Amino acid sequence: MSEKYVWQGADVTLPVSQVLAGYVRLTGVEESRIVVIPNGVDRMKFGRQPARDHAKQLLGLEERLVLGFTGFLREWHKLEQVVDWIADHPGPSQRHLLITGDGPARQAVERRAKERHISHAVTITGVVAREEVSRYVAAYDVALQPAVVAYASPLKLFEYLALGCAILAPSTPNICEVLSDGDNALLFDPADDSSFSSALQRICDDDSLRKRLGENARLTIEKGHYTWDHNALQVIQLFERLGARTAVNQPQSEVEQSIQD
Repeated sequence: MSEKYVWQGADVTLPVSQVLAGYVRLTGVEESRIVVIPNGVDRMKFGRQPARDHAKQLLGLEERLVLGFTGFLREWHKLEQVVDWIADHPGPSQRHLLITGDGPARQAVERRAKERHISHAVTITGVVAREEVSRYVAAYDVALQPAVVAYASPLKLFEYLALGCAILAPSTPNICEVLSDGDNALLFDPADDSSFSSALQRICDDDSLRKRLGENARLTIEKGHYTWDHNALQVIQLFERLGARTAVNQPQSEVEQSIQD
């Protein structure tokens, strides 16, 4: 397969998660040629957003508890279950699902909201310019990662962290490389639909929990160095080491030899 050809032919492979690194190892790539570099965030762009209440006001969502999702909508994200949960749990606060993005599952989500008579509580922005995404995420009280590809390092996850969102995510191995249950996120069992529902109930009902998770989320970016600047520095350092190693091991050219003679 093409992945095996590329991985085996590279001086260094840079998988975005330990799970993906495991796949690389299975193709026979030596451990010394594998360096895991998770995705990151633009700290400047995501560090200059309005406070959550103001961000909500700018979107006309003041006085609502905003459940947010960013990305390309796929069926496997199961966002209809969020619609059902909102319909079944009106709660003391107005719950509102804000989806920043678009995709093939959009119609299914909108149809479910209409069937459950809560279309007023669901907003799907459609495609948003990359530089505008952060101002929507800034309004999320709860940031949703309802499902994930097993080996991925989701971009949305780091953006949620940088903006201090209380994150709800599955306890899959790749997610657990970054998130810790009860510390910087609330995790649920992806094999149990009731686990998602109960975790969503808990995070929506507990203001202090959301605040603590959000504060720790911001700190995670700094502690883990999950920024594009840091990633770029790592790549530059790897490139320089490879260049130095090549220079040491490279045999002299005929020109170089003739000069010395």
